Amino acid sequence: MTEREKQIINLIKENPLITQEEIAATLNCARTSIAVHISNLMKKGIILGKKYIINEDPYILTIGGTNVDIQGKSYSTVVRYDSNPGSVTISFGGVGKNIAENINKLGINSKFVTALGDDIYGKNIKEYLNNQNLDISDSLFLKNQQTSMYVSILNDDKEMEMAVSSTDICKNITPEFLETIRKKITNAKLLVLDTNLEEEALRYIAFLRRKPNLILDTVSTKKSLKVKEFIGRFHTIKPNKLEAEILSGITIYSNDDLERAGEYFLHKGVKKVLISLGAKGVFYMTQDKQGIIKIPRINTVSSTGAGDAFVAGLAYGEYNDYDIEEASKFGLGAAILTSLNEKTVSDHISVKNVENIIKEMEI
Repeated sequence: MTEREKQIINLIKENPLITQEEIAATLNCARTSIAVHISNLMKKGIILGKKYIINEDPYILTIGGTNVDIQGKSYSTVVRYDSNPGSVTISFGGVGKNIAENINKLGINSKFVTALGDDIYGKNIKEYLNNQNLDISDSLFLKNQQTSMYVSILNDDKEMEMAVSSTDICKNITPEFLETIRKKITNAKLLVLDTNLEEEALRYIAFLRRKPNLILDTVSTKKSLKVKEFIGRFHTIKPNKLEAEILSGITIYSNDDLERAGEYFLHKGVKKVLISLGAKGVFYMTQDKQGIIKIPRINTVSSTGAGDAFVAGLAYGEYNDYDIEEASKFGLGAAILTSLNEKTVSDHISVKNVENIIKEMEI
């Protein structure tokens, strides 16, 4: 918050019924200026409603998928149509869950809405998330349904060769269900979505008349198509290069192509565009600023979860009013930390550790 916004909040805490005219007189400034500040505080989710109800603990809400991750890692070059010697691990993942958990580790009040089955995996995930102090109180817990599963195969370079995602349970996150938690959605300071949700659910949120800024993780080329017709309704988008091509219709071979794709999204109404370039870094663009942030070569342990950490870092930057370049660097720092260990959500994620790795690697 700005210093003036803090002054306004203090006056409202002392007298919740204070008028804009009284605030202006106390602070010796124009009422129109106070109106602008209060409007900004409402957009940030710090003031709720016209009666100046103050949200003492602003939060980021993530709505998306949770699943059981089964990851196979080949010891040598993957041979298709054959059994490959390697290792297999089982963990809890999902784009939405990973993002929400990373946000929580970055010290922000993180709330998460997802759908879990009543099978053993769903019960274990619920217990795990509760132990992480992640608020999942508005999530769906469904009887006789299977919790989402994600099976991936990594090659000997620790890059994903292929994956199969079973996320049918997310179909239960319908517009009708979302309507029941509408206040939780609209009162969030920031809302993060992934395209594991059905198109109807994404459309419902995108077209809410009053909503926080929306950050979209497009997840995959096929799932990204769900939002192609209304991509401009999202404040910030983070596709990779292939997803950006699918959504924009522009084949990306060069930096000029990246710029043309960025301009396409901005013209549609997106405010902040970030296109992941994998090991080459990230392209970012707004109406006022653009560039590419490169990252140094690192000894990656696993790339799974790095993109989710990047989105969490972006959300942290947006929450703290970073500009797009600062937010991109913070996101890359979180992604690098994640890629240096086996877990999809690193135990080492913290603001201090992210800032240290940005400094050490001169990102």
